[in-house]
Amino acid sequence: MKNKSWIYKGIIFGLMLWVLVYIVFPQFNDEQAVEPEKHYLELIFAFPAGLLWGYYRFVILPKKMEDREKKDKD
Repeated sequence: MKNKSWIYKGIIFGLMLWVLVYIVFPQFNDEQAVEPEKHYLELIFAFPAGLLWGYYRFVILPKKMEDREKKDKD
């Protein structure tokens, strides 16, 4: 586990997810005001979700794919 780039990628993913949900998508709805400052609490959940996604995507999934390729070759 020397490569820790998945942590940074996960944090960026969590932040981008928060931006999409609370800034980008409400702009397409005229009834909902764009007020991201009311949703800072959701950042507490966005970062761990991003970290979990990053760990799964960049650590666990490559191992599973490698095991599957080994199985298919045998």
